[in-house]
Amino acid sequence: MAPEKSPQPPAVTSEWVRRGRSKIHGGGLYAAKPIPAGTRVIEYVGERITKAKAQRREAHRLVARADGQDGCVYVFELNKRHDIDGDVKWNTARLINHSCEANCEPEIIRSHIWIVALRDIAAGEEITYDYGFDFADWKGHPCLCRSPKCVGYIVIRGQRWRLKKTLKATRVKR
Repeated sequence: MAPEKSPQPPAVTSEWVRRGRSKIHGGGLYAAKPIPAGTRVIEYVGERITKAKAQRREAHRLVARADGQDGCVYVFELNKRHDIDGDVKWNTARLINHSCEANCEPEIIRSHIWIVALRDIAAGEEITYDYGFDFADWKGHPCLCRSPKCVGYIVIRGQRWRLKKTLKATRVKR
């Protein structure tokens, strides 16, 4: 007899968001009503894993992406020892897309990852945050946000100047 699977938790919901098709990438989350700055919009949930397990999953993700499969990153750094793998059906926040001009940011509050509004967000506006990828990995993360401040790749704001410099040097060499 096969072992019983533990039941999946219900999808995380929030009064602040609704699902919809995104102009940035695939599906997204949108403000269901006006959201005041500072509001905890939705919690980013998933499986709590060790850093070692996160590294193994990242290696597997890169192989899968090279084979043409989904290359999206859902692992979120929680603390020095653990990460959250948000690639689970009940993690509605996994639908939030990156933007170089984000209207939200992640905040870790008592071992929970909350997506918090940086400014007032109008009803119907897509919910976004800066994924904050390191400069070292820029080539693997093209950006589709179309923001006037977009540099073409998902790189944490504080390192975008380095990417601009690198891209400019690359264009000059051609």
